[in-house]
Amino acid sequence: MSDKATVVYRMPNEEDFYSLSSESGLDVDSESENGFFFSDFNTGIIYEIKNPEIKKNNWPTVSFHFKTPESEISKEEYLKKVEEITHSIQSGEFKKVVFSRIKKIHKPTEFDIERVFKKLCKKYPKAFVYCISSKETGTWMGASPELLLNKNGESYKTVSLAGTRVNEVDWTEKEKKEQQVVTDYITKKISSFSSELKVTVPYDLNTGSVIHLKSDIQFKLDRNQSVWDLVKTLHPTPAVCGIPKEKAKQFIEQTESHRRGLYTGFIGPMGMNGHTSLFVNLRCMQIHEESISLYLGGGIMEDSVPEHEWIETENKALTLLNSI
Repeated sequence: MSDKATVVYRMPNEEDFYSLSSESGLDVDSESENGFFFSDFNTGIIYEIKNPEIKKNNWPTVSFHFKTPESEISKEEYLKKVEEITHSIQSGEFKKVVFSRIKKIHKPTEFDIERVFKKLCKKYPKAFVYCISSKETGTWMGASPELLLNKNGESYKTVSLAGTRVNEVDWTEKEKKEQQVVTDYITKKISSFSSELKVTVPYDLNTGSVIHLKSDIQFKLDRNQSVWDLVKTLHPTPAVCGIPKEKAKQFIEQTESHRRGLYTGFIGPMGMNGHTSLFVNLRCMQIHEESISLYLGGGIMEDSVPEHEWIETENKALTLLNSI
């Protein structure tokens, strides 16, 4: 199998896309200031594409790397697990747990990765759209609405995102509380890195297929603070893991029937092509030889209703299903 690694990405609100190809594959945990990075949720490994050849608006020759699909659970199993998690939260074991599942579909015979990428770009202009193929990770594609960290001059920005709706209706107290939990967690973590912090009131973010509740958080890093230390402190956020973080992550790895891999890791360019932004890898799929695995999750709180959580994951699947 070839060591060649390929990345194609398009930034939110931009027309151009960039391709990065490397015959020498990936570096691990380099933490350099310039490059394209993506991380594995389970292992915490941070990958960087090695000395890539960079092209603009030029689709590369992709060497496809396929991995064996992870396990898919039934609706009945999912509902039972969510009910068990709500009981754990009610007993005080957790404040929140993000539980995910896989939805497997047959890969259409006419599936064309370039066509799907460009369709996602057109349908979701505000999302970070990407495609990755490497022997370490397999082949992934996604359109993420969630920023982890952006740098503009000396200022940094992140977001607090929670809640999922198909239509514009009033948010429930459960959804407002879930989003506030994420905001409180992020601002507390950032406060040890920054003395200048501004948070907007929550507002609706329409991603094209679903609507989320969002707050923007802006800050400046104090002197002698490392951006990579900040990234590792922030990620994984309660929006993709839970509270308390380490306990929730351990619970997720023991309870979910699949490895998340790149799903809910972070991904993006740092000091490359004028971009310094990392995104949370949501609304993503792993492409296999004969099938496609859609990774879908939702935040479980003490008053979560299992059937509603199932519907939320089905709604999130539409982001990709509408473009395949």
